[in-house]
Amino acid sequence: MRALLIGKAMPSVARLSRVLRERGWQVETLAALPPTPRPADVVVVGEDGRPLRDRLARARRTFPGALVVTLLANPDRAAQADRAGALAMGADDQVDAGLPGDLVVDRLLALLRLKRQGPRLAYALDDLTVDVRQRRVRRAGRDILLSSREFQLLVLLLQADGAVVPRTAILDRLWAGDMDVADNAVDALASRLRRRLDGPGQSRLLHTLRGVGYCLVSSAGTDQALAA
Repeated sequence: MRALLIGKAMPSVARLSRVLRERGWQVETLAALPPTPRPADVVVVGEDGRPLRDRLARARRTFPGALVVTLLANPDRAAQADRAGALAMGADDQVDAGLPGDLVVDRLLALLRLKRQGPRLAYALDDLTVDVRQRRVRRAGRDILLSSREFQLLVLLLQADGAVVPRTAILDRLWAGDMDVADNAVDALASRLRRRLDGPGQSRLLHTLRGVGYCLVSSAGTDQALAA
């Protein structure tokens, strides 16, 4: 994986660079956006004194296929408001470099998978089938009625293809810009979806990686996926 870190030389930038390099990423740090594209899977837009909206717009034009994220440099700031503002201005997400390194990398990889996967109209996992266009969910021949947000979460997890989707990524995708959402909203939503999906005697498809997020895994590959 290749990451381009853009902005002032700050401790948060240095730490993110170190975290990514330690996990085998190719990392390049620049003071400003380059005038022409260069190979990059992730572009991290840090602080450089210029308006964030303009820098995000330029990053998207220069790197149309990359994941464009902002960097939360000061964890004491209102992180939720910061993230909502960045998303509203065009970022795919916001990264807190102060989080444990594995969590930072897992979050970036999960977001990359979601961004790169083209839209699909149907999914199947064991005896679960989902028709996105008709919003129809069936398991073992049983129709399952879901709320709009439950359906969104189901499709988001199916798009991840068995990978764990971090709670913060779910929050950003399903409640982007909503400042009043409770901290446990994702957990409550996942719990409701699990009750809808799992009928009597059926294997569990929706799994929790405690402290990280959720995934949908075939019953045949559950142990291997959650141990990875």
